[in-house]
Amino acid sequence: MAHHNDYTHWPFVSVEEFELACAYLDQRYIRAKLGKARLKFRLRPRRVVSTGSAYIEILRPLYESGDLNDLSNALEGLKFTDNSRYEREIMLDSVDWEDDEEALHSGEIPPKYSTRSSQPYVAYEIHLHPTYRMPILWFNLHDLNHQEERALDIDTVYRLLVAPQYRSCIQSTGITGGISAAPHPVTDKPAFFIHPCQTKEAMEGFDCHLENYLMVWIGIVGSAVGLWLPAEMGLPL
Repeated sequence: MAHHNDYTHWPFVSVEEFELACAYLDQRYIRAKLGKARLKFRLRPRRVVSTGSAYIEILRPLYESGDLNDLSNALEGLKFTDNSRYEREIMLDSVDWEDDEEALHSGEIPPKYSTRSSQPYVAYEIHLHPTYRMPILWFNLHDLNHQEERALDIDTVYRLLVAPQYRSCIQSTGITGGISAAPHPVTDKPAFFIHPCQTKEAMEGFDCHLENYLMVWIGIVGSAVGLWLPAEMGLPL
């Protein structure tokens, strides 16, 4: 197909190709005219200090307030999770929030995420699986309000993240491979992930340039657990 020359072995990606795909996704996020939607969706590239491996971190609140001012206030005390022992931010042709003219001119302060916030949120991470050579989605729930909601309980994940139309497919190990729990590849703490074993077959049906690779992949895998990219990110770079 037309764009498969972008890859060494479509639909698999090498380490270098995955890093470029992360850079393209970061560029889309920075350049997209998100307006107030940026208050409830945060994305940035990261790199593991010990291995140098690149990955993407995405954070969003679990619940949306009808009043964006209330949502902004709820997210004000949040900042990206601090795993400084394991990771650092990577600059892939990106800008700091202080240089984001859209955010500055809107009069809104972009949210800062923290594990000490009272705002329930979900943290997604997109890593490259070393064996399957496909992206793999890791995720965790944080700061759930109710004692009966346990962040590491699979039933809680299905109730809060998985839309009803996806549940039977995931539970029967469909194209997204099913939800499992395992030690996180960076922190070694318990986390959920969607196994990439059958993602290859799903990706083979698409013909996409490397700059759109993670956009397509998130549409296939992320949507099953509540990860949707803002529509504005789909516009051409």
